Amino acid sequence: MKITYVYADRPYEWNTSEWRCAMPARAINRSGVHTAFLVDLFDFERNSAEVQGFLDQSDIVLVERNLRTTVLAAIQRLKAKGKPVAANFDDAYHLMTPDNPSYPYWFEGKTFSVNEKGERIEGRIDPVPLTQFKWGLRMVDAITVPSKVLMRDWQDYVDAYLVPNYIDLTNYLTAERKPHDGVIIGWGGSLSHLQSFTDSGVLEALRRVLQARPAVKVMICGDKRVYDHVDLPEDRKVFQGFVPFSQWPGVVVNFDIGLAPLQGAYDERRSWIKPLEYMVLKVPWAASDGPAYEDIRNYGVLVQNTAEAWEQTLLDMVDRLEAYREMAAGEPYRFGIAQGIDDNVDKIVATYQEIIDNVQGG
Repeated sequence: MKITYVYADRPYEWNTSEWRCAMPARAINRSGVHTAFLVDLFDFERNSAEVQGFLDQSDIVLVERNLRTTVLAAIQRLKAKGKPVAANFDDAYHLMTPDNPSYPYWFEGKTFSVNEKGERIEGRIDPVPLTQFKWGLRMVDAITVPSKVLMRDWQDYVDAYLVPNYIDLTNYLTAERKPHDGVIIGWGGSLSHLQSFTDSGVLEALRRVLQARPAVKVMICGDKRVYDHVDLPEDRKVFQGFVPFSQWPGVVVNFDIGLAPLQGAYDERRSWIKPLEYMVLKVPWAASDGPAYEDIRNYGVLVQNTAEAWEQTLLDMVDRLEAYREMAAGEPYRFGIAQGIDDNVDKIVATYQEIIDNVQGG
């Protein structure tokens, strides 16, 4: 099979496209059985001769996230040729709240760019991207998402298929832990994750844990604005800025306890990336109890979203850290390793084949 992934992330925001496009493409090509091409969304829109060559060879094309008018026109060209096309995404754009930094784009059509003078230029998309996204879902043959809840959300629009975010183990298995004093409770994310961190009860719990256990520090990774919003004593919190994707496992491996708090309907559609990273790095983890992590509840600690429940859980994990580490190195680690993307290429390709068969079968 030959597959084209059309990726949407820009270099400054590279993350989702790594999991949904680049990782599977590399693994498919490493298999030696199938072939995958990676195409930038802008190049897909422009329909260059090189891109046409990739698309013409492909048995299926997966387009990531931005189903705007020019992208829809490119999809329509493929559909006219009888080429199966799937939309590939991993967030609940339709459930974004106004405090999400991407809300103005999806719900209000607000955009900005920077000109050669460094000046900010604002623009507006009409109809708004969420409306165009829904048009796109009616147009494509299927969607591939990593969440069962997202599948249910859109199954009345389009055939929905579960393709989990499998993990490329390359940089995780070689990540080295550095000696450090005390206990580090770690979390990483962008500004879109702030609500899940602040509204789940975990922030108040961390205040109490830091007060009760002087050896504990909290590491916030990613967006400095999240670190600034997290109201904890300055001498007890540590900031780690964004690093290249290949270096990220070397940061997470130094967490003594990993956090994965979630809050609200938008977060219920998250994938398992955070706990999965903790598992392959043998980091004990605690996460909000809910549909997002239901399938992996046996491999970590799921917590009700109250400050009291989070406080009790984290204090127990700090006080019995060695026991939790021993557990993390057992079944959770083995489960995590089994989600390595190279071992799951056949499952991914089988899903794509099912989509192709449904298209060809009418």
